[in-house]
Amino acid sequence: MTQDQLVEVVKAKASSVPVTFYEAKDFADAMQYAVDVTEKKRHCEMLLPVEGEHYGPASENGFPTLLERFIAAPGLSEEEYAVLEEKAADTDITLLRSGLRDHLGGFDTSITWADGLVADTVTCVVNSNSEEVRLGSMVAEVSIMLVRKGTLLEKVEDANNLLLDLVNRGGASYTAFITGPSRTADIERVGALGVHGPLELHIVLLED
Repeated sequence: MTQDQLVEVVKAKASSVPVTFYEAKDFADAMQYAVDVTEKKRHCEMLLPVEGEHYGPASENGFPTLLERFIAAPGLSEEEYAVLEEKAADTDITLLRSGLRDHLGGFDTSITWADGLVADTVTCVVNSNSEEVRLGSMVAEVSIMLVRKGTLLEKVEDANNLLLDLVNRGGASYTAFITGPSRTADIERVGALGVHGPLELHIVLLED
């Protein structure tokens, strides 16, 4: 399949995963999308409240909510992060690049580069050797995966060369295959989203 055909496969299957799929005009548009998503979502639940801190009203789950909004973007380059800073400048959003262990109670959104996207299953392949990247993709309520069009793959088997490349970069390779938001049914066999990770997954496609 051509890359354009793979994009159409992702579009057709995204809603069943479920994933929100967005084609960005450029990187600046992708960062504006991330800011917009963060501003529109409800305030993040604080799963580990600290005594004496001020929080917002309790959520429907009974947890206090954060007064601030946070976007974690530990995997962006200096130039990319500067674009995000510009887009978030006139908002109440606080940006995080490091120290995510200090925010394990919860933060709104993470932005992560995916190394590949398997169209057949809408699965992101993410090199998460950095602990900050791992925490960002696991702890945020909303995970935004940035994917370059040229990294689209048809099937999982087509990721073999990508995996070899990640391993050969040296050292241990923490590679995650992420398909949709976190979901489980191991609690009384009732399906639940967000128990072990993000409540939402957004895939933002960029040209090479």
